[in-house]
Amino acid sequence: MTAGPGRQVRSAERVRLRRRRRAGFTLLEVLAALGLLAAMGLLASGAGHAMARMGEAGRQEAAGLLAAGNKLEELLALRASTIGSGHDRVRIAGVEVHRVWRIREDSPEIGLWRVEVSARWDGPALRQLTLVGVTS
Repeated sequence: MTAGPGRQVRSAERVRLRRRRRAGFTLLEVLAALGLLAAMGLLASGAGHAMARMGEAGRQEAAGLLAAGNKLEELLALRASTIGSGHDRVRIAGVEVHRVWRIREDSPEIGLWRVEVSARWDGPALRQLTLVGVTS
């Protein structure tokens, strides 16, 4: 039995396919991989930027809360009849915080004083929070 011409053609095709597989990637495959890599890089940088903005907003909110909490503690430590409403500005952790406090007599009940401290600061948008305490 001798090999026919059809068998030689199939054998030559196999050799050629093996050589092609060893030759590497085609230009189209390389471009597709680079496109995917670039898309993943854009997604990662966008996520990193969003995380940085969230971290900065959290830092500013913590500074505002600390400023309001400190003032509320300071006011609650004083005798209620000696304190009055007012405002000031403080800088905490590099954040400029404007504090406003109000004192209301007989609120929520007769004989009690309601102490409100609001803190405002500029971030990506104007932010504000209010803490409330009651003293006698």
